[in-house]
Amino acid sequence: MQSTYGFILLVLINVSGTKQAKNYSAVLLNRLEITERYRRDMLTRPSMKNSSHTIVAVGLGIIEVAGIDPQKQVITLNVNFELKWCDDLLQWNITEQTCLKRNRSEIFFQADEIWTPDIFAVNGPGPMKKDARLEYPILVVCTGMARWSYQEKLVSYCEIDVLNFPFDRQYCSILLQSTIFDASQFKLRSLYNVVRLYNYINTEWEISHTTIDEVDLYNPNHKRHFSTLKIDMELVRLSRFYVLKIILPFGIISSVAVFSFCLPTGSGEKITLTVSILLSLIIYLQMISNFVPKTERGFCTLTLYSNIVFILVFLSCIFNTFTIFIYYHDQYSEKHTAPKRKKSMLLTVHKSLIQLNKQRWIFLRKRRNIDENLPENSNIHGIELLHDIQYFRQSLTNLFSRRNSVITATSLTSFDLRHPLFYP
Repeated sequence: MQSTYGFILLVLINVSGTKQAKNYSAVLLNRLEITERYRRDMLTRPSMKNSSHTIVAVGLGIIEVAGIDPQKQVITLNVNFELKWCDDLLQWNITEQTCLKRNRSEIFFQADEIWTPDIFAVNGPGPMKKDARLEYPILVVCTGMARWSYQEKLVSYCEIDVLNFPFDRQYCSILLQSTIFDASQFKLRSLYNVVRLYNYINTEWEISHTTIDEVDLYNPNHKRHFSTLKIDMELVRLSRFYVLKIILPFGIISSVAVFSFCLPTGSGEKITLTVSILLSLIIYLQMISNFVPKTERGFCTLTLYSNIVFILVFLSCIFNTFTIFIYYHDQYSEKHTAPKRKKSMLLTVHKSLIQLNKQRWIFLRKRRNIDENLPENSNIHGIELLHDIQYFRQSLTNLFSRRNSVITATSLTSFDLRHPLFYP
């Protein structure tokens, strides 16, 4: 019984293998026939019988914004293209049951075996040196419908404005068209109404809005109109990284310089604090220089902010230096000018006292009796006058022997100690 089941199973395997081999040989024959057609008509533009021009439907999906270069004014995108077109040279067994509805047979072709549309970004620097599209196969149905999906790095020129960096928005346009066929021979149509985001990787840029339009643009070099797909994008930079990495730490470090004005001048830490902050900002500027876009078309807000903060800290360092200079200059000048001022004052007092003594002795020599030589109607006693003069002399000596004298040398020079009594 088991041998009977084994025999039946072997027969079924042989029958199915023969059927698969037959189908495989049919696909191979169809493939060879189609490639032979394209060998004869490699440059023939595909078209259906009821159409005079080739229609290619383009579906674009953005995977990632690889980068934006402000210096070269270029945007780089990793995109996924999905192209569909009809070609009567790719038909086989149209009338048979295998090519109707659900039972359609399919064949994969290499990109260099059949005709493929040449679609590039005409407003870009040009295609890559190695065309990676040729590595992706093309699915062809027996009705002549071809479908080609591939990933490519799309490079296009874009006017980059970094004035509001890192809170900027960029508006870019990509123009896709054929480089050979004009609008009378080749038509580009949008496969979807929008630009799709295939698992979009949200790195630095967020695509907030996209539109796709079908237009015919005039080429002045060829003097013809070309069918074009115009893709407009609005990109918003994600600024959280720059706020937490650059703006916030930079502001905190620079704000410490304000506290240098609160330190006492005699402590000697005002200059140390401001110079330390200044050196910290210099090192931090070198670290963040790689994050700031380099362009000659204008200064961005972040560069202006960092320069203003750096200048303010530098000015605070200069003001603190000037404050300390004035503080110690007053003490130094007062310390060195005080002995000279005291010496001048004592010399003036000494001269005045000598002059007073001379006047007194001259008076005693000429007038032996002081009371007789006093003016009439005078109630001044001569001995009391001499005691007053002696007391006045002692008071002046004590006054100018003090350490903190407030009388200047100029006022002492103009001070006259002579009494009109001794000068008749």
